[in-house]
Amino acid sequence: MQVRLRKLRKDRSRRPALWNRFYSVDWGTTSTNNYGFAPASGDHPERFQHQMYLELLGRLQEVREVTPGMKLLEVSCGRGGGLKAFLSGAPAMDATGLDVADAAIAFCRRTHGENDRLRFVQGSALDLPFPDGSFDVVLNVEASNDYADRERFFREAARVLKADGIFLYTDTVQRGRRDEMERGLAAAGFSANFRDITQNVVDACRADTPRRREVIRRHAPLPVRLFMKDQLANYAALEGSRKFTAFLDGRRQYVMTAAAKA
Repeated sequence: MQVRLRKLRKDRSRRPALWNRFYSVDWGTTSTNNYGFAPASGDHPERFQHQMYLELLGRLQEVREVTPGMKLLEVSCGRGGGLKAFLSGAPAMDATGLDVADAAIAFCRRTHGENDRLRFVQGSALDLPFPDGSFDVVLNVEASNDYADRERFFREAARVLKADGIFLYTDTVQRGRRDEMERGLAAAGFSANFRDITQNVVDACRADTPRRREVIRRHAPLPVRLFMKDQLANYAALEGSRKFTAFLDGRRQYVMTAAAKA
């Protein structure tokens, strides 16, 4: 099992299968999957993860007036908790959540419901199932490193955005490769100014480690906990893990932008 999962993780073309397995696990009420941002407001168990989305909403509000009926697409919405947090600050937007994993979309529909202003769609980030110019805002949180072709995703995001659309984007990047990310965005037609939020992410990971450990203990399948303990800790960026240490010593950055179509 460990060998199979390792192969899935390394082969990005097979990541959709891995994510469908991941979202098929009963993770209880956990519905938001990112490293988090601190400081965070409120007392919700996933407040650090929600704050990441609220920070992106703040970036949007710095560059655009959020008006009723604006159309938002989140690519790789997972279990939908982040999208719901975003909409809590912008309830007048019409939102679509897309994820490659059928299991994630099924959870979103059961948990969050669908109506005229909120829907969930299964589909690929590399071939978005929407016409050109469909959205005012495209949102992507901590997902693009998993895509087989990130530059193609950037082009797809630009394609489905309106001429004055905004791409709200945040992800991790290895030290020395930020320029490569910026060139990919520019080639897709975006003008992006990044904000480095690595310290905020480190603070969130440290503060949230006890909760993340408990989620893993309660919900991760026993064979995974037994044979992939270090991988789980790294995936969740628990304090002391390789991922956490990479953030702490600067080998990996976490960046955020509200990119406009150039």
